[in-house]
Amino acid sequence: MQSNERLRAAVAYAGRRPTYEHPIAFHAGTALTITRNDDEWPDFHWGVTPEGGEGWVLRHAFELGEGQSLDALPASAVAIADYDARELALTPGERLLVGDDQGGWRWCYSAKGDAGWVRKADLSQIEDAARFVMRPMRSTDDAAVADIIRSVMPEFGADGPGFAIHDAEVAAMHAAYARSGAAYFVVEVAGTVLGGGGIAPLDGVEGVCELRKMYFKPGLRGLGAGTALIARCLHAARRLGYRQCYLETLTGMDAAQALYERAGFQRITQAMGATGHFGCNRFYLRAL
Repeated sequence: MQSNERLRAAVAYAGRRPTYEHPIAFHAGTALTITRNDDEWPDFHWGVTPEGGEGWVLRHAFELGEGQSLDALPASAVAIADYDARELALTPGERLLVGDDQGGWRWCYSAKGDAGWVRKADLSQIEDAARFVMRPMRSTDDAAVADIIRSVMPEFGADGPGFAIHDAEVAAMHAAYARSGAAYFVVEVAGTVLGGGGIAPLDGVEGVCELRKMYFKPGLRGLGAGTALIARCLHAARRLGYRQCYLETLTGMDAAQALYERAGFQRITQAMGATGHFGCNRFYLRAL
């Protein structure tokens, strides 16, 4: 997984189960001990965290300590990027959105709301060109994201009292989601931000996050961006320790609700938490 993910469509060639039950995962800055190399996958090295987590780590995710070498193991290193070795379970013929080739593997997103690594050899019909780029939001995206929210929500009658369009954070989304337990991602085509969505703690409910402010301009719709963005948000939610993800929507947003249900969200009968969005009348929850 990279910060700027150029995603294209692909199809799973065959079924596959993950190799490791507890894959290694860590954040940038984590100390690592590299204990062995892999002849079959030279871009991967076996890493161990101070907490005892261990697994194969891509070479670009860590930096060796001064005087350390991969030719003289064990070697000390430090993570220079967030990393997760989770593999994605596959079913034959399943459609995926996939990132760039990284050592013979690709980070992928499924319509079921899952994310993880897939061997390139297990994929077929990979599109030549990326459909879009998905990345964490930057402060320079504030104006674009505010414009998306303010222009898309009225399409669905969500511009009256009790809707997210009136939230104070709309004018400064990057700062609003830079806090602990939150994350926001944007999707761009040809360098233009056309959509976004994120997660944040659900006020009043411990251990539950909320999928928030996920909207796309017309030029982004139909490319699979919704599938990828939900899976990216859910993956971030798992890494942040949430147990469930909640969302609110409203009657008439039928395509969005179908997307949520494909991603594993289940309809519930009443609102949760204290979002302040009393204009919404459809509620969903998903276990993580």
